[in-house]
Amino acid sequence: MQPAVGTYSPLGANTILGPGLVQIDMGVTRSFRVRERQNVQFRAEAFNLPNHLNPNNPVLALNSRDFGKILSAGDPRIMQFALKYLF
Repeated sequence: MQPAVGTYSPLGANTILGPGLVQIDMGVTRSFRVRERQNVQFRAEAFNLPNHLNPNNPVLALNSRDFGKILSAGDPRIMQFALKYLF
């Protein structure tokens, strides 16, 4: 298979991985009984827990003036909390 004009590979961006990827996601859940048939559930989730800079892949188009440059990065740390009442 012939690569498209101006591209590095027919496989696309999946052939080169960005440098220094560290992605640690974590979630914890705790349930508390309120009454015999009623519970309250607390949940906390964190994505990119160490808040590490995760650069995306470099530009792979050979005809681009930004070829080989990393122009963007992944998301910063994201945290979310939830409280659920079960009856």
